[in-house]
Amino acid sequence: MFTGLFCTGASLASILTMGRFSNTLSPVMLRFWGRNILKIQGIKLVVEGAEHLDVRSMKVATFNHTSTLDAMIITAITPQGGVSAIKREVIYVPFVGLAVWSMGFLLIDRGRSGRAQHLLKAAAERMARDRLTVFIAPEGTRSKDGTLRPFKKGAFHLALESGAPVVPVVIDGAQILHPRSRFWSRAGTIRVRILPPIDTTGLGTDDLAGFAESLQARYAAELAEMRRPVSEG
Repeated sequence: MFTGLFCTGASLASILTMGRFSNTLSPVMLRFWGRNILKIQGIKLVVEGAEHLDVRSMKVATFNHTSTLDAMIITAITPQGGVSAIKREVIYVPFVGLAVWSMGFLLIDRGRSGRAQHLLKAAAERMARDRLTVFIAPEGTRSKDGTLRPFKKGAFHLALESGAPVVPVVIDGAQILHPRSRFWSRAGTIRVRILPPIDTTGLGTDDLAGFAESLQARYAAELAEMRRPVSEG
């Protein structure tokens, strides 16, 4: 019920203003929804390194994707100027598409067609103009069992096109509280570790595969460290 009421109110507010205040209004509304929907479910969010997102500047914030809860987690930590990248096709869904447009979500195409390149360039220009932090899951879709899937290069093409640094957001615990096979969440704690920005200056297209593999390895190492039991004494 809370989500339904929120979506109705947020969409109405955004549509009535025709998206004119999406850069300032949408992050506030999304944070309100994300933090409160987690509380309603009895989920505590512990965030480390929030300062790496606080300053409003152009960034590509990547996150590992294991659960439906990720949407709530990302909105809960969304800073001013923060937006999520979603598939362009969503714009054609009745009502939802209008709300997505009015709230300022960033539309992307995961292909390498001419249309995809045009959207990529437009996204990079908007990032620079509005100093946006764009959240995107390099795995592309949720992991079935919580393990890291191969990182695709789409997020890093965006970083390359815009010249933005990559800020890794590492999420641990979401898959346990709400695995892909379940339709509800259980109460518990989720940890989020936000790492320092990684400079992408000097990277070329030929470097992106190696960059993606290196970042995936960094995620694996961080997750292993976050899951390591605390020694007694």
